[in-house]
Amino acid sequence: MSFKKDNPYLIAEKTTQRDNQKAYDASNAREKYCFVWLKSKKKTVNRLINIVALIGVINGVLIILQSAILAYIFQQLIIEKQQWNQLSYYFIVLTVVFIFRSLCSYYFQVLGYKVAVTIKRSVREQLLNQFFLLGPAYIKQQQTGELAASTLEHTEALEGYFSRYLPQQMIVALLPLLMIAVVMPVNWVVGLIFLITGPLIPVFMALVGMGAASANRNQFLAMARMNGYFLDRLEGLTTLKLFGQTAAELKAISKVSAVVREKTMTVLRIAFLSSAVLEFFSAIAVALVAVYVGLGLLGLIHFGPAIDISLQEALFVLLLAPEFFNPLKQFATHYHDKAAAIGAADHILKILDQVHVIEPEISSTVDTLFCIELKNVSKCFQQKEVLKSINLQIKAGEKIALTGESGVGKTTLFNLLLGFEEASTGDVLIEGSRATRQNTENLIAWVGQKSTLFYATIADNISLLDSSIPYQQIEAAADAAGVTEFSKHLDNGLLTLVGEKGYGLSGGQIQRIALARTFVKNAPIVLLDEPTAHLDLANKTRLLNVIDSVFKDKTLIIASHDPLVTARMDRTVCLS
Repeated sequence: MSFKKDNPYLIAEKTTQRDNQKAYDASNAREKYCFVWLKSKKKTVNRLINIVALIGVINGVLIILQSAILAYIFQQLIIEKQQWNQLSYYFIVLTVVFIFRSLCSYYFQVLGYKVAVTIKRSVREQLLNQFFLLGPAYIKQQQTGELAASTLEHTEALEGYFSRYLPQQMIVALLPLLMIAVVMPVNWVVGLIFLITGPLIPVFMALVGMGAASANRNQFLAMARMNGYFLDRLEGLTTLKLFGQTAAELKAISKVSAVVREKTMTVLRIAFLSSAVLEFFSAIAVALVAVYVGLGLLGLIHFGPAIDISLQEALFVLLLAPEFFNPLKQFATHYHDKAAAIGAADHILKILDQVHVIEPEISSTVDTLFCIELKNVSKCFQQKEVLKSINLQIKAGEKIALTGESGVGKTTLFNLLLGFEEASTGDVLIEGSRATRQNTENLIAWVGQKSTLFYATIADNISLLDSSIPYQQIEAAADAAGVTEFSKHLDNGLLTLVGEKGYGLSGGQIQRIALARTFVKNAPIVLLDEPTAHLDLANKTRLLNVIDSVFKDKTLIIASHDPLVTARMDRTVCLS
């Protein structure tokens, strides 16, 4: 295996980047589509966003008032030679303004965070619901790391757009115009400077940040692929170690991380460039105001209001100058939040736009003789026919052994019965209705070839953390499945903490915990996929005795090559 030139991550990375870039260069339709989706999500928090924007505008009005009071105080103290105590009323008002500005800043952040939490929760619920609708068949075809990145990191990237960019967009539409309207009667030259230089900031922001959405999209793509790549290698670390590929894989991971670093630096370059441009233009504008009023106070300029400008007027416009550009600079900064949100939305929508076919239910008008019935069922995967014209009827309470060579389609048949996948042709009926995840959820209990245990107690693994299940019922299931045979020797019994993926337990013990789950579920139909695989004879016999005891009144289908299993079943169905 070579990790130098034919690394699948790097090949896929280059191919995907090239194809996506061509698509974005040819048309910005995808970006517009992502933006429309973001706008649709805004509706759920529109009221909160308006409140946040209103608080920002109120804060701006308070800044105008604060500047006016400070200018008046300095005029009275320096020019009019008044005493401090004669201005106590204005100091009290100034203190109140400071307090209200602090409250505005606090609630601006708090409510903005509330907007972000609402949006992120909504999108994550939408993603999780989509995963459920697409089912395990879709999940198995994807990289777990990429799906996790879309659910966590990409959703997190939406925060800035909703909590900062959208409110700031509304603030910028009102506050600068309000400040110009206030400044114009005081000093129309300064008002004209604001009016001319103000629009330059958003214009240059748009020019500099034109490629920001594409750069963010590329960064998110690289990050998602790195997550998937790294998680795959982490899970296969033992295999890589045993085959001496750890050194080569470290080099490959270094190349993968270099791709992410390059994409991240591209985004940062755009952010720093736009920030420098904005600071430059705002600094030039403030300097123009300072020079104009300064020369006017010195009597060195004889144009406009500067001829007879007072200290109060000069201080007022000078204090207001940087505050005029602050909302514009904030808006320019948060423009990158918009670009990041569009990039994240692109990846999120790739999942949400996946089509899940909802087929009409087929319901039996008469009582069916069979609890499971397959009518001329075929299943194809990418032109390969795995199951062909399967006809099968199973009565309630029957015990069936499903046999056949590896790869013949036993697990695929189970997936059809569980509703995880749809048959290419034919009908799969459970209790007379089409098999879907919705109508088989309470009818079928299933134990796969590799049962998953979580980092939790044995009892929690049996109940799958369902707090509504009484402990007595868990205990009865554990006893019936033979779990208590080994758990009673542990320090905490069923409350013993189990390591991730069943660390500390044998294969037979893990399978018995999985059987206890099915006993708790108490479904009429039970599917077991190779339950005795990788067990020695003694553990096989013990497990089969448990199966006979626990599921004696159930309809049972066991996929197995083991003659010990087939010998205990009512009949054998062989797939070929």
